[in-house]
Amino acid sequence: MANSTNLVAGPLPLSKIGLGCGVFSGAYGLAPQADAVKTVRTALSNGVNLVDTSPYYGDSETKLGRALLELKDEFPRSSYHICTKVGRYGYHISDFDYSRKRISESILESMHRLHTDYLDIVLCHDVEFVDVSQIVDIALPKLFELKQQGLVRKVGISGYPLDVLLRICQIQQGRGFPLDVCLSYCNYNLHCQALTAAVPKLRAAGVETIIAASPLSMGLLSDDETPEWHPAKSELKAAVKQCIDLVRSSDKISLAEIAENYAFSYNDVDVHLVGAKTAQEVEHALRAYAHAQQLQLHAYGKYEDDNIQRICAQIKTILEPFAEYTWPSPPTNA
Repeated sequence: MANSTNLVAGPLPLSKIGLGCGVFSGAYGLAPQADAVKTVRTALSNGVNLVDTSPYYGDSETKLGRALLELKDEFPRSSYHICTKVGRYGYHISDFDYSRKRISESILESMHRLHTDYLDIVLCHDVEFVDVSQIVDIALPKLFELKQQGLVRKVGISGYPLDVLLRICQIQQGRGFPLDVCLSYCNYNLHCQALTAAVPKLRAAGVETIIAASPLSMGLLSDDETPEWHPAKSELKAAVKQCIDLVRSSDKISLAEIAENYAFSYNDVDVHLVGAKTAQEVEHALRAYAHAQQLQLHAYGKYEDDNIQRICAQIKTILEPFAEYTWPSPPTNA
């Protein structure tokens, strides 16, 4: 079982791309177990060493755990890092439970499903759904206890509103227990760059590792129809539709590629978390990251193709009014 030898000083050595395994739940289309194994094998074979899941993501933990168990001879437990979450177990606020008892149970359940005797990273999931006191007075102290016991290596939070994330990080720093990890989603992409102002503040609050998730803003910036459930306001959805129509006038690039090139060139975060349910999607993400690092669009790089560069300039103009816009979280129907 885990013991004090599992305690890790300093940040974990994480790959720049992390594998988001929430898609194994089937929420984004069929996700057979065989595909999960191929996806995880492809990721680990190509240097990705962070896998992210949660009890909230249906049977994601179970599928990921089975895949890791099947691949254990190729990839021993020490070769990758597992990030999972506690506190959220359903869509509604009533489905949240940050009690000390439930956290202890949740950790043991996750370790059982993931076939491991320790967890590298555990995050309080979607912290904005409950009062901050539940996080800082109950949940995080319990997680830090489990960290001392060696069951958890790194402790952190995840969520959407950056002000809530920052407030919790600052409270923890003031109490002498700065957070190891903070995961933010949909806050750095083509339509929103709010994370850039928050990152220095999170670093100042002692956060070791900052993870940016969802470069395509939960499918909003893909080339398909925006998911009906997407929480963005209609004006932003209409602006994105305008961008899609603009890109389709050129057969040289897609909106999703432009979005990935932009998001992956932001190097002030430690990890970009990408959901992938097939080996092909993993390979695509790794190619996109490598290409983005060459382009360095965040650092005012540009495309060699003048036509693509012109399209990107137009997209920037269309989406500029939304650069600081965020949708309400939790939603009113939660």
